[in-house]
Amino acid sequence: MSRKFISFIALALMLAVSACADKEAENKQAEIPAKLPVPTSTDATEWRQYLGSVAVQPAYQEVVTDRIIPYFLPADSKTADNLPNTEVSSPYSRQMEMVQPAIQRTVTKGNLLVFGSPDSSTLADFIVEAFTGAVPTALSGSHVLFIGKSADAERVKTAVEAAGGGFLFEEIP
Repeated sequence: MSRKFISFIALALMLAVSACADKEAENKQAEIPAKLPVPTSTDATEWRQYLGSVAVQPAYQEVVTDRIIPYFLPADSKTADNLPNTEVSSPYSRQMEMVQPAIQRTVTKGNLLVFGSPDSSTLADFIVEAFTGAVPTALSGSHVLFIGKSADAERVKTAVEAAGGGFLFEEIP
């Protein structure tokens, strides 16, 4: 075969491959779900869907190299609900029983912990309590996304950074 013919084939293959790469990039951008509007009620299902739509946004996905770990506190989470087969407890206390030991054990590098609730103030209290006493490297290489009100963000940021984590914030009105 002539060198011109081989060069022509190589050029055609490069163009075909680059065209495929462009389509893959377009498809990837088209796959990013839109962020849902902030719910106006305290409905747990609506809030979970909203929090999920925030967590998958590219700005937050950039820090994830392992997994996303979501934590949701419903409205009135400190109210005892006395579920069958449990001691007197509340969603707040049961969630604390999961989060606090996880932080104490340390969190794997590359994780994104996503915290959200219709009650931003209670959620901020929760995060500060859960992170109190954590070793300074407990969240090394991981990030915490706090979805709440700006009035609560600074104390959450302080608790997260004291545990060695990166702080991300999505404001809700």
